[in-house]
Amino acid sequence: MGLKITPVILLILFFTVKTTEAQIYSFGFKGGANYSKVSNLSTIILSEPYFINYSITETGRYGWHLGIFYEYNFEEQPLGFQSEVMYSRQGGNVNFSNYEKDFHYKMEFAYQYMNIVGLAKWFPGHGHFSFGAGPFLGINVASRNIKYKSWGTGKQDAFGTDLQQQQQLQNVLRGKNNFGLAVDAGFDVNQYVKIGARYYYSATNTVETQANSYNFITAKNNNTVIELSVAVSVEKLFD
Repeated sequence: MGLKITPVILLILFFTVKTTEAQIYSFGFKGGANYSKVSNLSTIILSEPYFINYSITETGRYGWHLGIFYEYNFEEQPLGFQSEVMYSRQGGNVNFSNYEKDFHYKMEFAYQYMNIVGLAKWFPGHGHFSFGAGPFLGINVASRNIKYKSWGTGKQDAFGTDLQQQQQLQNVLRGKNNFGLAVDAGFDVNQYVKIGARYYYSATNTVETQANSYNFITAKNNNTVIELSVAVSVEKLFD
C-alpha cells in the first residue's frame, strides 16, 4: 500500500501548489449524502451452502461526508484541477436468515474514512458544467467498526451474546484502506455554490479476512460509493 499512497499524495500536492497568473481558484467546504456497498461479503461469510432453507444478502449503507476542497481553473482553457480531504461514512451490510431454525442476524460494516481525492476537470465550453476523474485514497479510521445483531427462536445461549459475537467478528474481519478511481460531474450554481455527483470505485480489497474458526474465507471485494454533495466557496471572504 505504501508504494500506492506516495503517487497519490504527490499528485494531489502538485494539483494544490501549482499556480499561475492565468488561473481562477476557489476553496471552501463541501458536504452531502452517500450510498455505499461492499461486494462479495456474502461469499466471505458463507462460502458454501451449509444450510438448506436460508438466505444471505448484501445491502448498502447510507451515510454522509464533510470536508474541504480546493479548485483552480485555467482561464485560457476549459480545464482545471480539484483536491479534497473528506471525512466519509461508508461500508455495507449483510443479512442472514436460517428459516428452518428461525435464526437471523445482521452484520453492519460501518466504516469511516478520510478520503484524499485529486481530480482533473473539464468544463465544456467554459460553462457551468464540469466532468472530472482522478485517483483517491480512502484511509479507514474505523477498521474494526463492525456491528452485529441477531434474533429469532433459534438463537442459542451457547453462541454467546451479540456483543461477544461482535467483538470476535471485529478481530477476524478487518477494514482496509481503499485506493481507486473517482468520477465526478458538477454544476456551478453561482460563484459561491456548487452541486455535484460522484462515483467511487476501490481497486483494492475493503475487508481483509484474518485466521478464524467461522469458516470465513478470503475473497476479492471492493467498495463502491455514490455521492451527492453541495460545496460552498469562501475565498471571497479573504479578498
